Amino acid sequence: MTENEQIVITKYDLYYESRLTRVETALESISKDIKEIKADLKSDIKDLRYDIKWILGLMFSFATIFIGIMAKGFHWW
Repeated sequence: MTENEQIVITKYDLYYESRLTRVETALESISKDIKEIKADLKSDIKDLRYDIKWILGLMFSFATIFIGIMAKGFHWW
């Protein structure tokens, strides 16, 4: 291998090294963003579960009241 070929290989090595560094930096950034999104989703799911409990409770209450009004109207009670 001549000296010129070694310089060319070194230039390509540096070129790919810099590209690899940029890819690694981008992957770290994406990984950090994904962790933040997961944390946000976990808190949103907790809030959603709480909301669903309230909604189901209200629906059950209104259904019970409605059935009671129907029973009174049809003289079942």
